[in-house]
Amino acid sequence: MENKEINNQNQPYQQPNAAQPARAVVYDTMPMKNNNMAIVGLILGIFSLLGCWIPFWNLILSIAGIVCSAIGLARKQRSGMAIGGLVASIIALLISIVITFLYLIAITLA
Repeated sequence: MENKEINNQNQPYQQPNAAQPARAVVYDTMPMKNNNMAIVGLILGIFSLLGCWIPFWNLILSIAGIVCSAIGLARKQRSGMAIGGLVASIIALLISIVITFLYLIAITLA
């Protein structure tokens, strides 16, 4: 009994437990690593599809799209933008070759 009375004399009331400080919620704020070459390849592929009726300029544009998309595909496997740019650039290159061939035939016959 005496021990309890001594403890009660030193601390007249029970102190509440200290509250833990609230932790801030930190989300992953690191920027995502974009596959810039895949984006460039997709843009070049779309532009080369839109301008496939231009005879010589489109050859350069579609080849550049193929190269950029291939580099983007090599950097990150299974990138949808790189595959889309590669497909668009190859289709535009085939159409551009046909258009350029028809253009050259039309010039020689004229």
